[in-house]
Amino acid sequence: MASYLVIPIKSSVGSKQRLAAGLPSDVRQLVSRALASRMVRCAAEGWAPSRVVVVGDDPELTNLCRRLGLTTVADFGDGQSDAVRAGQAWCLEQGATTLATIAADLPQVESSDLRRLWQMADDLPVNSLALIPDRGGSGTNGMLVRPADRDVFLFGPDSLRLHFELGARLGLQVSLLDLPSLTWDIDRPEDLVPPEWPISEGVHPVVAWAREVAALGMDRNHLDPRFGH
Repeated sequence: MASYLVIPIKSSVGSKQRLAAGLPSDVRQLVSRALASRMVRCAAEGWAPSRVVVVGDDPELTNLCRRLGLTTVADFGDGQSDAVRAGQAWCLEQGATTLATIAADLPQVESSDLRRLWQMADDLPVNSLALIPDRGGSGTNGMLVRPADRDVFLFGPDSLRLHFELGARLGLQVSLLDLPSLTWDIDRPEDLVPPEWPISEGVHPVVAWAREVAALGMDRNHLDPRFGH
C-alpha cells in the first residue's frame, strides 16, 4: 500500500474572509497561519513525511514544511479542489495507490488523528471514497479515495452531499469516517465558539494560541503545550 496525504493551505494574507465579522484582519491571518502550522506539524509526526505534500505558497509555512521534511507544491488553481488536484498529481508521480486529503483549519487535530487516518487509508478497499464531515454535517473536512487517481473533489458549500453523489456516479462505495476531532473547522464567525462551549465564554483558545505563535516566531518548536506542540 502507498497512502499519501495532501494538505491544501491558503495564503494567510487575505484568508478567512468570512471571519471578518468576528476578527480583525491581522488576527485572521494569525489564526490561519497558526492552524496551518499545527496541521503540518501533526502530519509530520503522524504520517510518513515523505508521503505528505502541502499545497500553498505562504513563505513561512513553506519554510516550516522544509524543516519538517514535507514536500510543498505551488497552488496555481482556484480554490481547495484545484489545490488538492495539484497535490494529487505529485502523489501519483510518487506511486500513490490511496489518496488522503485534510483541511488545514482544524484546531482539535492531534498527531494521533493523522496516524489513525493513515491506517484507515491503508485499510481502505479498492473503489472506495470515505468522507470526514464537518460538525454541521454539510461540509467535507477531509477524505480518503482509492484508487488515488479518482477526481472526486467538490469542496465548497454543501460539499458532503455533492461528494456522496459524485462518488456514487463514479461507482465508488461511499462512507463516512468517525473522526470527531476532525469535524471542527474554523471558517465562519459562528465557528469561533468551540463545540459545547457556551457563547458567553467568548472567542475560542486558538486565537490566543495564534498570538503566542506570532510572539514566539515560526522558527521555534516550543509552542503552547496545551495544543500538543
